Amino acid sequence: MWKKSIAAAALTCGLVLVGGGVASAHECFIPNRSDKGTANATKSNNWFTITLAEVFAEADEFLGEEPLTEAQIDQAVAMAVEAGIPATVAVFGRTTLPVGGGGSSSDGKGIDHFFDSYVDDLIPIFYAVQGG
Repeated sequence: MWKKSIAAAALTCGLVLVGGGVASAHECFIPNRSDKGTANATKSNNWFTITLAEVFAEADEFLGEEPLTEAQIDQAVAMAVEAGIPATVAVFGRTTLPVGGGGSSSDGKGIDHFFDSYVDDLIPIFYAVQGG
């Protein structure tokens, strides 16, 4: 339990580094944006895309575990998508945006923080496909 709590904290902090601008963006995203909306947003210099495959491919660095194989990454992505996590997300790369229409927590409405919203699902999926 303690190991997974530390891993959760490390992953939450570390995964914001996935992609060039995620750290500065604080992974702000719009959870109810369509795939077409995500694609159109990334045509702007303000938004860029991260994928679950990238997240799972780099998660080992922050969890201190062995990296996932390509097959495990594919399995993890499939499990995450089945759990309702978007496979591709456009995150805002310029500033931190107010969360939840100005609220202080990720609520699935307005703007949320990707890892705040999904870290509790992503870590168990990583360990499940890794066999740990």
